[in-house]
Amino acid sequence: MKYFEYDLFVIGAGSGGVRASRLAASRGLKVGLAENWSVGGTCVNRGCIPKKLYSYASHFKNELKLMRFFGWKAENISFNWRKLVSQKKKEIRRLNDIYENLLKSSGVKIHYAKAMFLDDKTLKLSNNTFIKSKYFLIAVGGKPNIPDIIGNEFAITSDQAFDLKMLPKKILIIGGGYIAIEFASIFNGLGVKTAICLRGKEILRGFDKDCTDFLTNQMKKKGIDFFLNCKIEKIEKFKGNLSINLLNKQHTFDTVMFATGRKSNTGSIGIDKTNIKLNSNNSIKVNKFYQTSVKNIFAIGDVIDKVQLTPVAISEAKVLIGNLGNKKKSILNYKNIPTAIFSDPNMATVGLSEVEAIAKYKKIEVFTTQFKPLKYTTSNFEDKVFIKLVVEKKSQRVLGLHYIGDDAAEIIQGFSVAVVKGLKKGDFEKTIGIHPSSAEEIVTI
Repeated sequence: MKYFEYDLFVIGAGSGGVRASRLAASRGLKVGLAENWSVGGTCVNRGCIPKKLYSYASHFKNELKLMRFFGWKAENISFNWRKLVSQKKKEIRRLNDIYENLLKSSGVKIHYAKAMFLDDKTLKLSNNTFIKSKYFLIAVGGKPNIPDIIGNEFAITSDQAFDLKMLPKKILIIGGGYIAIEFASIFNGLGVKTAICLRGKEILRGFDKDCTDFLTNQMKKKGIDFFLNCKIEKIEKFKGNLSINLLNKQHTFDTVMFATGRKSNTGSIGIDKTNIKLNSNNSIKVNKFYQTSVKNIFAIGDVIDKVQLTPVAISEAKVLIGNLGNKKKSILNYKNIPTAIFSDPNMATVGLSEVEAIAKYKKIEVFTTQFKPLKYTTSNFEDKVFIKLVVEKKSQRVLGLHYIGDDAAEIIQGFSVAVVKGLKKGDFEKTIGIHPSSAEEIVTI
């Protein structure tokens, strides 16, 4: 049996946990960290990074078709799924090593073990090590939510989708959020017959409706089928395929994937042995300083279910560690967080949707445009760009900016500075656009 004492002990080596550990160590605190899987968390191992790599791969087929209109001719082109999976694993191992080295060079002691609370002040690790610490930080992230339907054991989640032994021929993705939309675009781009099924009437609930309608139509044009207002009651296995009733008609697929959200990963760290209070969805309840109902225990990232984005978890870590031991504390501003959906086409947004803006400011102005970008004008492609600017009428402050098209995330990242700083539409108009580009329409709209 081993016994350690720390100033701060972190459970989970995802983006938030790693940043908090390093910052605390740089301040001279004795820091320990427990990780039962690979360092880097969801983002590095089974989220943002592999997803973006697969997204890049899925765009090549269309690019190849498009380039034929520019004079290029390529023969005998093929795709190797196993090669993509192998390259993904290689990149993840590289990132795992970088994260480990950053932690070690910062003076953080890594325990490669599962952590369980014995009480509010003690942890037991799976390697029979006991931990005492002045402060504990829970940063264990989330995990896929699996619907309670008959035959759910036949379906996969995004965790398994990255490492399938073979590329499916026909896949049904259940869900309408980020994960569903992104994976639908990935599989469709790789040549898989792809369908999306969701209980609601529109994808990406909470996003601007004009944007989600436009994205849905663009994805349909690329060959993705949508089953809306569709409730699945069971999945049946029949002659090696999976059979599902969709809108009163039986359909078969070789792969079914749940993308029905993620839930906080609180069920396996002994929360019940502590006085930590949970929200109704089992996420950890914290105050604005990320303190739980137990004064010496904090939580950040997906496990608190505020905004499930990697940069947000990192920002929460910075605020938390900056506040430790200080009487004057800062809080994180969750307004105007830019975000992107790496679908095909890409969609990115910052600020308020039209509905949110009306609810808050009553009188607003909305400017929209859609057009075929120069890249596609010589082809028979139907790809278009959609831009929407939401402005407060009285002050002319830009409340929201929404963009659908190639490289949407790269474009919105820059413009998000203007929205966060509260610039007005007139400030946008004073900015000369770069011509010819699609982004110039944002300042000339």
